[in-house]
Amino acid sequence: MYINTSKRVNTRLFGGDTRRFENPMPGTVADAGITDKDTYEFYLVSVAARQGMTTPTRYTVVYDDIKASPHLIESLTYKLCFTYYNVSGAIKEPSAIRYAHRLAALVGERGGKGHAPPQPHAGFGQKDPSLYFI
Repeated sequence: MYINTSKRVNTRLFGGDTRRFENPMPGTVADAGITDKDTYEFYLVSVAARQGMTTPTRYTVVYDDIKASPHLIESLTYKLCFTYYNVSGAIKEPSAIRYAHRLAALVGERGGKGHAPPQPHAGFGQKDPSLYFI
């Protein structure tokens, strides 16, 4: 399964009473009504906003070979927002996306022309068995 993730969207979701603007609860999923009818996409609010209105993340399923139910995919996506090593709560996107972003920044800063990319686990299992977290 390939899912395209868009963190920078202009869509805003509102929850609660219709007479007041309130942020939706974390874990809110919108997969009908405001999404494209031709493709499977959904919006997920994974964290509560501390100030202002919350911005959901848009997920578009580009390729699906496993044919899992939409509820299962949405639930897994929400749960993956809680598995980031450096944060005890949830983050806006699934942890794999944050790790990929951090790794790309690390290679972009320290790698490049004439420089070998960093090898964080080059000596793993020898004298220093400590792990390297980005």
